[in-house]
Amino acid sequence: MIKIEDHGRVRLLLLDSPPANTLTFALLEALGREAAAADRDESVRAILVASALPKYFSPGLDLDEILSLPPAERGQMFSKIASAHRALAACSKPTAAAMGGAALLGGFVLALGCDWRWLAESGKVSLSEIRLGLTPGPALLGLACAMTGKPGLIKELVLQGKTLKAHEALDAGLVDALLPEEGFLEAALREAQKLAKLPPKAYASVKRSLRKVALPQEEEAWREAQAEFAGLFEGPEAAEGLLAMKEKRRPKWD
Repeated sequence: MIKIEDHGRVRLLLLDSPPANTLTFALLEALGREAAAADRDESVRAILVASALPKYFSPGLDLDEILSLPPAERGQMFSKIASAHRALAACSKPTAAAMGGAALLGGFVLALGCDWRWLAESGKVSLSEIRLGLTPGPALLGLACAMTGKPGLIKELVLQGKTLKAHEALDAGLVDALLPEEGFLEAALREAQKLAKLPPKAYASVKRSLRKVALPQEEEAWREAQAEFAGLFEGPEAAEGLLAMKEKRRPKWD
């Protein structure tokens, strides 16, 4: 589920849930737990989240697990992914997401919890919850808007569900660098080793300040996001959107 490797002072957390790293309750809880453990470990100076699978970082939440829950309980999935995102964001040490393939929906939500996002040149990202009858919520929208000076592109991303190719995501500021597909993980580890050499206390202080600038009312934003997500999850649009995605067809909103 999560493979743990130490490369010098870099803790590598590898998502390893074939065939595509869909995000289950168990995987999200394990990721949050291991991120917190790495942050407490004094031998670790940087944390890298990556995938053991070549094609996907993660395509998002596990549809089978969501659809197995009664509609009134499906909002739990948001609290789980929000907790994993916030566990990564709360790390005082440098964190990076190495996305060697597609990082879609909840997969990109996890990546947004990291300080740095590195994407394979063939990769793609999305926050297309609207195509499922859902919303990314104000906290994630606030973060995304703080990262880019292109509000029009953010609207395409979240209001039309556009998937961004690697160069578009880089140009928008949603990822920090593109790395070659061949030798991707090795290149990401080299970048993470550079982060591990930065002064830890100063880094942690600046990181906290940046987060406050991006989300000045963070607790309120997450509470609002949870309420919005849970409300939509219980409704007919989300039920149709999720079922259509599972059946690989266009949703019928009428």
